Amino acid sequence: MQSVLEDLFFGEIRPNVCGNSKNPRLQKAGQTLDENEEILLKLLEGKEKKLFLDFVNAQGEVGGSNAVENFICGFKLGARIMMESIMV
Repeated sequence: MQSVLEDLFFGEIRPNVCGNSKNPRLQKAGQTLDENEEILLKLLEGKEKKLFLDFVNAQGEVGGSNAVENFICGFKLGARIMMESIMV
């Protein structure tokens, strides 16, 4: 049996892909986003279409950056909890 660190090193643990939620509300919201984006892309042309795509891409970048920051924050909190539990 490998350690958690070995599993992480060899790619057996991939925290960046474990966020696929089975939550029906979240799945429905994601489906709505996809459907509305598709409809808007068909309706928009020229500058408006580019503006919308820039908006969607920026929103995705912000969301991705927030996910990384939240992961780091959670990891640090977990490490602090472990350190405190060992020192007690």
